[in-house]
Amino acid sequence: TLSWPNTNHTPLNQHLHQIKRSDTPFCLQCSKITPENVHHFLFQCPRYDREQHTLFTTLGRVAMSINYLLTNSNMQAHLLKYIDATKRLKDTFSDISLPVPQHR
Repeated sequence: TLSWPNTNHTPLNQHLHQIKRSDTPFCLQCSKITPENVHHFLFQCPRYDREQHTLFTTLGRVAMSINYLLTNSNMQAHLLKYIDATKRLKDTFSDISLPVPQHR
């Protein structure tokens, strides 16, 4: 499971700024006055409108619950797909695309 979104120890500017790894806690894609945290990254940042739309269209209303997305094991593949599609964490995680299932 993904643990970093639950702990807020994320490779997003709000946390990176707290540990002195970023000059700013704010989202560089937006107004630069909005803290870049998990909630902003998943639901609010207009830079990822397309990816958010895909996630919400695929999952429906459950995609609007950060708790459900982060704690339900059935959501992990969808969340990883979203993260990969945004390319926001590529520097941290490199390629996080899901492996292709092997047929028996």
